[in-house]
Amino acid sequence: MVRGLNFCTIGLLPSPYVFSFSAATSGVQVIQSLASLQTLETAASVIRGAAQSVSSVLPWPIQQPVAVLGSDLASVIALQPDLDGVGRLVAIYYLLLMRPSPVLGVLDFYVLVPFGKLFQRRYRVAELTLRDRLGAGNFGQVFEGIKNKDGERNRNAMLTPEEKKRRLVLKRVNLDGAEQRSSFLRAGTMARGAGETGMAEAYMCSRIMRDPLVRQGIAEYQGEFEAEETDGGFTRGTQWLVWKFESDSTLGDAMQGSLGSRFPECLEEIMLGRIRDNVDEAKRDTAIIRVVLKKLVTGVKGLHSLGIVHRDVKPENVLITAQGDVKIIDFGAAVDMCTGINFNPLYGMLDPRYSPPEELVMPKSFPRAPLPFLAALVSPLAWQIGRPDLFDTYSIGVLLLQMAVPELRAASAVRTFNTALKQCDWDLEEWRATKGARYDYSLLDRRGNAGWDLACKLVCRRNSLNRGRLSAAAALRHRFFLPEF
Repeated sequence: MVRGLNFCTIGLLPSPYVFSFSAATSGVQVIQSLASLQTLETAASVIRGAAQSVSSVLPWPIQQPVAVLGSDLASVIALQPDLDGVGRLVAIYYLLLMRPSPVLGVLDFYVLVPFGKLFQRRYRVAELTLRDRLGAGNFGQVFEGIKNKDGERNRNAMLTPEEKKRRLVLKRVNLDGAEQRSSFLRAGTMARGAGETGMAEAYMCSRIMRDPLVRQGIAEYQGEFEAEETDGGFTRGTQWLVWKFESDSTLGDAMQGSLGSRFPECLEEIMLGRIRDNVDEAKRDTAIIRVVLKKLVTGVKGLHSLGIVHRDVKPENVLITAQGDVKIIDFGAAVDMCTGINFNPLYGMLDPRYSPPEELVMPKSFPRAPLPFLAALVSPLAWQIGRPDLFDTYSIGVLLLQMAVPELRAASAVRTFNTALKQCDWDLEEWRATKGARYDYSLLDRRGNAGWDLACKLVCRRNSLNRGRLSAAAALRHRFFLPEF
C-alpha cells in the first residue's frame, strides 16, 4: 500500500504539488492527473511568454505592469499563486471587469463628459422648425421637428422623402419654477423639478450614446440647447433635448390598436420580416411577442452594464421603428448607480402601474450617494448588494403579461391588475387562480408554460437578499426565448 506519496521528492512535480493516493487509485487516474498538471504548466508558460512579448512593444510606463500581471495570471493558472499576485488580479477584475466598471465610470464622468460638451452640436432656433406635438409628460412636451434647409422654415403638412430625413424629435423641458442647482450632476443626487430632470435625461442619453454597443438600444440622442430667442414656437430660455426622428409609434400604440390591425399581428411584418398566411395564429403571435421582448430585454441589459436603471420601462417608453428596432426612450426617471446621479435611497420616480412592490431601486437603509468619484469606486459592490437592476425586470414582466394576455392590454386593466396582485401579496400564481381565472393565457402556456414561467420569475417579490427575481441577463437565457419550430 502506498500512502503519502510525494511526487516532489522523486522529482516528478515541483513543490508544493503533493498528492496522496490510496492503493485503490488506478494508474490511469495518476496519468490523467499528471497530464492535467502538465497542461496547466504549459498554459501558464504560454501566458507568461505572451505577456512578456506584449509588454515589450508597449510604451515604457506600462511595460512593467503588463508583465507583472501576466506573471500573476500565469502563477494562478499553474496553481502556484502568491498573495500579492492574487490581490493585484482581484483589483484589476474589480476595477475593470465587474459591472458597473469603476474605472470606466470615473473616466466617463470626469473626462468624456466635459470633452463631449466641447464638441456637442448646439442647435439654434433659426435652424429648426417645430411641427406636430407627439406627446407630453410631467416634465416636458415632445414635438416633431425638422432641420431647416437654406435657413427657411418648412410649414408644409406633407414632407418630401428628403425632408423626412431631416426630421428630429424635440423635447421641451417644462418650466416649473424650481431652481436648477449648478452642482446637481457633480453632487451625485436626485433631480428636483423639471429642469434638473431634463439635465439628468441629457446626461443619461449622452452617456449611453458614448457606448457603441449599448447605444443601439435607445433613440439616437443628438444633444441639447437653450433657446436664445422667442420665435417659431420656441421661448427664450427654455431647455430643449434633441433626438433623431426614428419613429412616432410606441409599443403602447401597437397594443391600443393605433397601428391598424390587432396586436400583435400589427407588428408581424416589421418584427418577423414577412407576413405568413399559412401559420398557426397562436404560434405567430408568440413569435412576435418573443422578438419584441428579447430586443427590449437586450436593450435594458445594456443599460444595466453601464450601471443605469431606467425606472420607467412601460409600453409608452418603448419605440417601435419601421425597421423592426425596439428603442428605449424617456430617461428622465433613470438613475446612474455608477455615479449616483438622480439617486436617493429614500425617494424615487416611478409609474405605479409598472413598478415593483419595493418601489425603490435600493434598500432604504443604503447610504446616500457620495461624490461621483467615490460612488464609482464602490458601485460594483453596491450593485451586488442591492441589485437595483431587478427594478426594471419587474416592469418587463408586467409588460410581458400585458402583451400576451389580451385582457391586460388596456391601460385601465393594468391598474386593476396591480391592485389585485397586491391583494395576493404579489403572488402571480395565486392571482391567476383567483382574480385572473377567466383570462386567456394561451400564448404564455405554449411549450410547457414557458411564457408563464418567465412571467412568474419576473413579476414577484425580492427575497431578503434582494434577489429572487431574474436579471435581464438571466431572463435572456430563459427557455421562452428559444425558437419554436
